[in-house]
Amino acid sequence: MKRLMKLGIVFLLLCLSSVLVLCGCGEEKSGGTIEEPDITGEYLSEEYAQQLLNDGAATMLGSVTIEDTEDGSYTVHIVEKEVIVNSSYDEGYYIADTNVTKDVPLSGDARIACLHDGELVVEDVEEFIANHEGGDADPVKLYTVYMMGESANLILATEPESVEVE
Repeated sequence: MKRLMKLGIVFLLLCLSSVLVLCGCGEEKSGGTIEEPDITGEYLSEEYAQQLLNDGAATMLGSVTIEDTEDGSYTVHIVEKEVIVNSSYDEGYYIADTNVTKDVPLSGDARIACLHDGELVVEDVEEFIANHEGGDADPVKLYTVYMMGESANLILATEPESVEVE
């Protein structure tokens, strides 16, 4: 009788553990996540930007141009800018050049979000280059560039009013 009871308990434990192990089966998984988010301007400016910061990304605010290199990769040229609060200007601020420039390679999986009619729109590298042709970076358009290591992972259009100043 004891032997039968022990076998029953072992069987019940085996059934319970198999249910716990198999309860995750059947969910759609892709790339280690259950559902991948839509890559939108809103997603890039909120969740993705925060994830990069959490992972240790450095940021730089400025005007941006992207150049195609001979080896098929891209270089991001950043002219650093600073938003200075000043009530004597109509907008309440002005954009100052810090006289700092930086050239960094564009990561192979980098994302770019630009402002079009007040809305953040995702662009690929070729679209960005075509839409921002003309040589020098537009000193009025500001971008926050998120860099991991020595490469740019996210280029995010930034409204000067949204920049936090100290």
